[in-house]
Amino acid sequence: MMKKNMSKTGLALFLLMGVLLIFLGLKGQQEFAASGFSSESAYQAIHRLSREVDQAWKRKMQPALKQLSEDERESLYRTAEALLADTSAGTANEDAAQASERSADDADIIRVLSAAYLLDGPKIENAERKKIAAMAEDEAAKFRLKLLCCAAGETSGTPGESSDIPEEIRKTAGKKEGLEQKAVFMMAFFTSGGLKDSRVTESVNLLKKSVRGKDRHAGVIRMIASGEISWMDAQILSRSRTVVLFGVLIVLDALLLALLMRAERRWAFDVKWIFILLILDFMLVFQLLPLIFILWRAVFPEGTFSLDTLRRLVTYPMNREALKNTLIAAFASMVFGTAFAFPLAWLVGRTDLYGRKLFRWLFVLSYMVPPYVGAMAWLRLMNPNVGTINQWLRMLFRLGDGPGPLNVYTLPGIIWVLTTLYYPYAFITVSRAMEKMDPSLEEAARVSGASPFRTVLTVTLPLMTPSLIAGALLVFISAASCYGIPSIIGTPGNVSTVTTRIVEYVALGQQGMNDATALSVFLMGTAVLILFISEVVLAKKQYITVSGKSVRPAIVELRAFRIPLTILVALFAGLVIFLPFFTILTTSFKVDIGKNIFAPGNFTLVNWTTVFNRGETMSCLKNSFLFASAAATVGLLIAVLMSWLLQRTRVRGRGIPAFLITLGSGTPSVVIALGLIMTMRGNFGINIYGTAYIMIIAYMIKYMLMGMRTVVSALSQIHQSLEESSLASGAGWLYTMRKINVPLILPSVAASWFLIFIPSFYELSMTTLLYSTTTKTIGFQLYEYWTFTSQPMSCAMAFGILMIVVALNFLLGKITGGALSISG
Repeated sequence: MMKKNMSKTGLALFLLMGVLLIFLGLKGQQEFAASGFSSESAYQAIHRLSREVDQAWKRKMQPALKQLSEDERESLYRTAEALLADTSAGTANEDAAQASERSADDADIIRVLSAAYLLDGPKIENAERKKIAAMAEDEAAKFRLKLLCCAAGETSGTPGESSDIPEEIRKTAGKKEGLEQKAVFMMAFFTSGGLKDSRVTESVNLLKKSVRGKDRHAGVIRMIASGEISWMDAQILSRSRTVVLFGVLIVLDALLLALLMRAERRWAFDVKWIFILLILDFMLVFQLLPLIFILWRAVFPEGTFSLDTLRRLVTYPMNREALKNTLIAAFASMVFGTAFAFPLAWLVGRTDLYGRKLFRWLFVLSYMVPPYVGAMAWLRLMNPNVGTINQWLRMLFRLGDGPGPLNVYTLPGIIWVLTTLYYPYAFITVSRAMEKMDPSLEEAARVSGASPFRTVLTVTLPLMTPSLIAGALLVFISAASCYGIPSIIGTPGNVSTVTTRIVEYVALGQQGMNDATALSVFLMGTAVLILFISEVVLAKKQYITVSGKSVRPAIVELRAFRIPLTILVALFAGLVIFLPFFTILTTSFKVDIGKNIFAPGNFTLVNWTTVFNRGETMSCLKNSFLFASAAATVGLLIAVLMSWLLQRTRVRGRGIPAFLITLGSGTPSVVIALGLIMTMRGNFGINIYGTAYIMIIAYMIKYMLMGMRTVVSALSQIHQSLEESSLASGAGWLYTMRKINVPLILPSVAASWFLIFIPSFYELSMTTLLYSTTTKTIGFQLYEYWTFTSQPMSCAMAFGILMIVVALNFLLGKITGGALSISG
């Protein structure tokens, strides 16, 4: 009972803390709105400057002031009042009087003046300022005393004397006279006191950017001089949106914990919930919040309910054309890709086809190829004027020198390229299902006298239907959400798709954001529907293909068809794999892309040396490695933790973050990027737009599932009795993990890292929307080269990227002993 009460009390306190943070954050937002500041960071600057003024006052200004006589101090105060009235067009004087409260302490007027001069003080020459900063402390103390005496006196001089201004003081003031001269003396006094070092200058610059208009300087001066902004106030006021966000997360976490404890029927806190909540909060902020905000903007475009944005999907001709092209291209690619995938998967996985292991590796090689690289290859092959295939066809059929007969800049051209690059998705899905299929039904059909072909149609194909549909849906959503291929091939031919229109709308700024939002809602809805069918509906039917025995399916002998089918498969591989890659390679060595590589003077290495010797290329390559490594490392930690929670615990709630990770993987890349653009610019308390962090987070959301599934599969194959034996023998949990689980799943952990790293390394769709001048990656650099610079140079870069990706996949296979790789 005591533990139950403690849990309830702790949960209540946790909830109250969240509510308090929400209250403080909202109050801070109200105060910021009333302040008229242009940025909340003003409060941080005010707090830092208050601290600097206070330290300078106590250590250097006040000791100098105490050395003056009573009359001199009184004269100095009158001078300070006059100088202060002259700052900010005189608006600070009333606030200065309030802050100084002269009846209590006349010296406060000097503090207020020092704060005012931080914003509006006279200028001192750099040479004089450096000379003041270089003084030893004892010399600086004497210098400050002389400055006060000069500012207090009628003619200025040393205490008790009426004499000319000392030469070193006169140099500081230059040719200024009267009150202007005394203003320079006081500025030099404050500078000598430490109010012009680099930290103070940085805070002052930040404050001036955040507080625009001198009419607001008086209030800022009062805040700095009085120190009314405490450290806690500065944190809350400058991060009020972030405080609200944290408060909301804490409230949601508390409510979820209450529901989980209630479902457990015992009010006891499980430590594993901490890990679940941390992952869940990350996914809520960086994945679910952007998606919900996109939906919100679609139906509340101007803050009020309206369906105009969604109506423009079908009423605006450009949007309607993009929708039609996307659906046609995705559906056709799905049909053709699946039609290629199933027979190929059956031939290389279930028959005695010659070289079937080589073919298997080749057919999934396209999975590793960045889509935009494949688009570049097919553009070089099927360009209506200079495409290699068109030149061959015109020569073979004597069609003359006109364009064609094939034109890649059309919707059928896009469909073909999408098919050749995305059929491996269905191929891999079907191949893995065939490996797990129960062979007894096929064997029974063969024993009953059915031919291999009839067995495939009547037994294998029906058993493969759920996996075949899952692979087909994967091809559909991948083709529908692809950006690189439609951009490189469709844009020149004026064939727009949803993704290219979204990127174009985002480039228009706020003007095109509503249409971008509507198109994103369409893509998101399509992805969620397909994810539901694949993960929920089809998953329930997958069990019929799984055998409880370890018998491998029998290999079908092709006999007389072995050689013809091997030739046919080899021709297909040559057409969709070797020919495009060979074209990229040969184009990278050309001077003139319209001529044969063997034409005199047309072979060159300049394209390679130029591209990879440029600092910009190396910088983009470094960014790609860094961003992909960060995404893979953090994503791996989450993947391993989630895999352990899913496979080794029965704690309630573990499926919630797992579902969000799956949802993120199924969300189209451009939708993820658009959602992050709309929510990560500070309006929800987090401002990472234009930084590397937003790109790393986007990569994690999109590709983390690949790593998690790999580790989950590895853990599922390790029987829990090994851990139980270790724990029963007296070993601790950490020792058991380090000595038993980690060595057994290490190859899968390495594979998980690479499976996140490789697609993040060459990613283009999200990068196109999220990059800044300092965060360009090699994928976007390649796209820019192809579009604006040189096709031969871009081909050199493309083949370089391809070699890096293939090398990484080869390394992955070596690390895992061939058990895991992108092509395995």
